[in-house]
Amino acid sequence: MDVILPGKDGTFEQYRSRVEEINSQRIAIAMPMKKGAPVFLVRGESFYGQTVSDGVIYKFTSTFINKLMNPIPLWIVTLPTDITKIQQRSFVRYEAMIPVRVKILDDGNDNKADSAFLDALTKDISGGGVQLVVKQQLPAGAKLKIAIDFPGLGSICVTGQIIRVQQPQPDKPVFWTAVNFVDIDEKDRNIIIKYIFKKQLEQRRKEL
Repeated sequence: MDVILPGKDGTFEQYRSRVEEINSQRIAIAMPMKKGAPVFLVRGESFYGQTVSDGVIYKFTSTFINKLMNPIPLWIVTLPTDITKIQQRSFVRYEAMIPVRVKILDDGNDNKADSAFLDALTKDISGGGVQLVVKQQLPAGAKLKIAIDFPGLGSICVTGQIIRVQQPQPDKPVFWTAVNFVDIDEKDRNIIIKYIFKKQLEQRRKEL
């Protein structure tokens, strides 16, 4: 599961965790870490959680109760509330080559000094993620800031996580980089969906 906490400038930071124990009143989860250091909350502070099961993303709210450091570092939190689910498979994937700019993030911090924006292209895109064509190999698991302009619809800037990297031709420095969106405003997702719908409609008209 992931723990999602408010970050700087209205953004959110996402940390890996896992459920260690659960009962009828509370849950014990592995203490999130940032650069090897434990992340602490104030008692009574709420946070967002996210987990995936059978291709479905479940998002929920929980509240920090206490911490335990032995035998392993744990957060003790309330049972989830406000549970919602997003069916990733419901997003239509559309093949399109769109210029984008991407930047590797450092634990969700988009102010990393030694990380510059790179030019790339999309191979396909959906409301849940994008496959990029990049001229250098980016590490699987890394988080990216992705900026895309959709003429006539608007510009978006989202955070994604690389889930797969392929080099279709070993002798060429071109890498297909699959990314899942992990932090995206619904208004930005709607722009993507509107773009796909518009392009599909244009394609159908050409086929008539």
